[in-house]
Amino acid sequence: MLQSNEDAVSTQELTQSFGWETKHIFEQQDVQELSRILMERMEERMKGTDAENALAKMFVGKMKTYISCINVDYESSRIEDFWDIQLNVSGNKCLDDSFKDYIQVETMDGENKYFAEGYGLQDARKGVIFETFPQVLHLQLKRFEYDINRDAMMKVNDRYEFPEIFDASPYLSETADKSEPYIYKLHGVLVHSGDFNAGHYYAFLKPTTDGHFYKFDDDRVTRATMKEALEENFGGDYVNLNGNAGVRNPYTRTISTKRSMSAYMLVYIRQSREESILHDVADEDTPQHLGMLPSRVSLPSSLICSSQATQRREGRFRAEAERTRRATPVSVCWCGYRGQFQSLPRIRPDHLGCRV
Repeated sequence: MLQSNEDAVSTQELTQSFGWETKHIFEQQDVQELSRILMERMEERMKGTDAENALAKMFVGKMKTYISCINVDYESSRIEDFWDIQLNVSGNKCLDDSFKDYIQVETMDGENKYFAEGYGLQDARKGVIFETFPQVLHLQLKRFEYDINRDAMMKVNDRYEFPEIFDASPYLSETADKSEPYIYKLHGVLVHSGDFNAGHYYAFLKPTTDGHFYKFDDDRVTRATMKEALEENFGGDYVNLNGNAGVRNPYTRTISTKRSMSAYMLVYIRQSREESILHDVADEDTPQHLGMLPSRVSLPSSLICSSQATQRREGRFRAEAERTRRATPVSVCWCGYRGQFQSLPRIRPDHLGCRV
């Protein structure tokens, strides 16, 4: 995290490293896809340097997919790397429920028996189990799913709870090395407000081991309470509507009794590794040329006019959605999003920024 200046710098170098040009600025990019592209580009640039494999050591875990016969001693399995875990929200009340659902064992019997080499058709158990979890655990909450009755993608606004402290050890295999506790502390909550067709992204980040959460909403950074970072992003029904039929969503202009803002991605850091992950950043760690970059990307005038009109419209929406609060100066990395969605919730590269 760059922590030496309050001003945001251009992200032109970052988006160009993805292969994106000016014409791509107003295209929508999925948040998870953006994260993976960023990781891939950084890995490419780190090859042959002292930092090679640094990202994998920090973000990659291992899971085992297996089919184990019940009546004979035979198992087919393979171990795969993962950078993030996609968890079902629908039908689950909390993070632990989703992990139990993820590693749920399926029985293969009857007409669905498994053909084991050397043993023929056998009753078997099929499932997934984790061998290791990474130092930094990225969890994507599947808030968007296909509704067969409406024949459309819909957002799941059900209440879904996640803790500040999460114990991942129950979801490890029996042979996993548990000599170091797999206890994780929440350090990031990426929130989506809106529905499938329109909305807004913002994030709550905790940049130190024992400090406060901060809300990153476009180019505004404000200090947040634990309740604002966690409970208010569980989704579900509003607790007290004061007799009103519902609350208007400023991005979709619709009335609903359910919260439209809910956590979409979570970032947990292994407690035993916090000190090594959350380093202090000195002035000399900041690339000098970033301070000289223009604060905006150079765009054709036609795109600038379109962007300004969009910003004015979204400003009116935001004024209705957000209460004004005093900004607390903070020097941490900022990523934000604003704009209309055309498919899955997307993040626009022109609305990324970095504080340096």
